[in-house]
Amino acid sequence: MFKLPKPNRDLIQVVSTGLVLVALSTVIFLYAGGYRIKRDENGKTVKIASTGMVSVKSIPEGANVYINGVLATATNNTIPAVEPGKHLLKVVKNGYSPWSKEIQVFPELATDITAILISQTPRLEPLTNTGAKNPSVSPTQSKLAFLSEDSENPGIWVVSISDGTLSLFRSTPAVVLKDTLYIKYSKSKALEWSPDEKSLLIELENGDYQLFGLTEKTVQRTLAPEDLRQKWAVDVLKKRKDFIEKLDIPQELREIAVSTDAVWAPDQKKFMYKKAAGTQLEYRVYNSEKPLPIGEQVDALVFSLDKSTPQPKIVWYSDSFHLVLTEGSPEVDQRGVIYIMRIDGTNKTEIYNNTLKSSSVFVAPGGDKIIILTSFRSSGQTDLYTVGLR
Repeated sequence: MFKLPKPNRDLIQVVSTGLVLVALSTVIFLYAGGYRIKRDENGKTVKIASTGMVSVKSIPEGANVYINGVLATATNNTIPAVEPGKHLLKVVKNGYSPWSKEIQVFPELATDITAILISQTPRLEPLTNTGAKNPSVSPTQSKLAFLSEDSENPGIWVVSISDGTLSLFRSTPAVVLKDTLYIKYSKSKALEWSPDEKSLLIELENGDYQLFGLTEKTVQRTLAPEDLRQKWAVDVLKKRKDFIEKLDIPQELREIAVSTDAVWAPDQKKFMYKKAAGTQLEYRVYNSEKPLPIGEQVDALVFSLDKSTPQPKIVWYSDSFHLVLTEGSPEVDQRGVIYIMRIDGTNKTEIYNNTLKSSSVFVAPGGDKIIILTSFRSSGQTDLYTVGLR
């Protein structure tokens, strides 16, 4: 009679252990990939569902993160196993304006969020104290040229705003072109930077123009300033057109992108433009990033205003994901309100609401300060001030 061989216990143990390890590895892999076990609404059917993640950073860091009103973590962390769909994200830090946004979470993907938190008590510090007028920022946003009727060195001054030490006592503004016996540069009407930042186009008090070379320290009269501006614009737009040609952009936007109507972000991957829509004027941002960050739009509507209402003056914030808006008429009312807003139109937060002598606002490359022209003197002397955001 044939006898079956006895089971090999060692073999069974090895196979069983292997199966357990495979199952455990599969569970760990699925868990790490954001999969979770879920029951349906009736609680009867169990299924494995895919979830997403939310990575939240804040500047400054150390803020609490809430999802749908529930404390989830602190900033600069990743929140795992978030169900796909819309969620209300809120970032809160003592002493700073709260930040909130409805976000879209996608299965198996991480949504990255960086919250710019604005101090509720911004610090106002003088950058100049001997007077400043008609400030003009360089194309790289790294230098400011301005006029000063300083008692010792009246003329045109330049200060670096990219060294991270913007203050009256740490920054070193320098006079680059002094008043002469015949020409009062300190009373000029306007200053314009050349694209290469090597020259300044000066509109003098009498309406004449001069071109000042910052490197050679040479001055020459310019009889055709419009021709010079046109040449500068052609040089800039040629470089931009070469870049645009490589992108898949609709034709109507392609034409805007290479025009002076487009305001390009510091990263040179996004531009803001205006679009008429009936009685409304839309402010939109086109994002050419590849790949597009999760949750971002290619062509986003930031906000819209009635054409008949005063329009804000807008500049880009240094991170290329926010805009800085100046509302009001500072040149007329000597007052204005400055806001920061994300490019999707969310989190419009007030930065400054006080005396303002110019609607031009300049953002320090580090993003920690903005620079404004204002006055707190009975004499009416205007100076450049920094407003600390954090």
